[in-house]
Amino acid sequence: MSFRAFLKVSRPPTLAATVVPMLVGGALAWRTLHVLNWWAWLDIIVIGFLMQIGANMLNEYHDYVQGLDTRESLGIGGIIVSGEVPARDVWHWAIGLYLTALVLGLLLVIFRDPWLLLMGILAIGAGFFYAGGPFPISATPFGEFFVFMVMGPLEITATELTAGGHITPMAWMASIPVGFLVASILLGNNLRDRVKDGEHGRHTIPVILGHNKGFAVITAVVSAAFATVLIAVITHRLPPATLLVWMATPLAAVTLRRMARPDGLSQAVPLMGRLHIVMGLLLAIGIIV
Repeated sequence: MSFRAFLKVSRPPTLAATVVPMLVGGALAWRTLHVLNWWAWLDIIVIGFLMQIGANMLNEYHDYVQGLDTRESLGIGGIIVSGEVPARDVWHWAIGLYLTALVLGLLLVIFRDPWLLLMGILAIGAGFFYAGGPFPISATPFGEFFVFMVMGPLEITATELTAGGHITPMAWMASIPVGFLVASILLGNNLRDRVKDGEHGRHTIPVILGHNKGFAVITAVVSAAFATVLIAVITHRLPPATLLVWMATPLAAVTLRRMARPDGLSQAVPLMGRLHIVMGLLLAIGIIV
């Protein structure tokens, strides 16, 4: 596989979903210990990227096999339908990335904490069952909840455990708004693909609810991310400085307005990914200070 094909199938806009949990988890470790195990933190960041790219490859492979992707499909790498890379090669690359992540993860299990083995197995299983198997989760209304749990609580607590040596109650609280924002990226993707998904018998939230109600759901999820931080600060579960995330409300409003345009959904994933990164950075800064 050429570097150009690898970059395309990696789907860079989706990698925001991995960056934010790692940053927030590292910030939590720094706040509680005032020290960060740098090699372990960098290791889990690399693992996160490898697994996210591997998951994107699996998604591309399974969507091609199931007949979901065409040359005109939006939001795909397109390296299989174009004939640039055979489907089997994409599958082999995905397996190779997961195996590499597994090896790097075993270092953390040995030198950091045995619980990371269970977390790693859950994360790897998530990548395979999300898009593949007889009943792929991505074809159900539960896809958003699934990524909420994996790329919110699971990744943030695993990162804090890796970088800081333990999991704090604050990590669970901070993972909720992060999980909401990851879910909003997938909701944007599914809202964009609503018609195509419906034609192929998929039952995502936008397919079931329709465009208008589906858009209302994504608006509610984004709003919930802001509201969760506010409630957590009021109840003393997050430090007051995390209210910095509210500086992103103008960006959230602009993002939703752009997505509401007739052609806005074509950019749903990068738009929501940008909002996710900005809010994640502000949350991480608020945790540290």
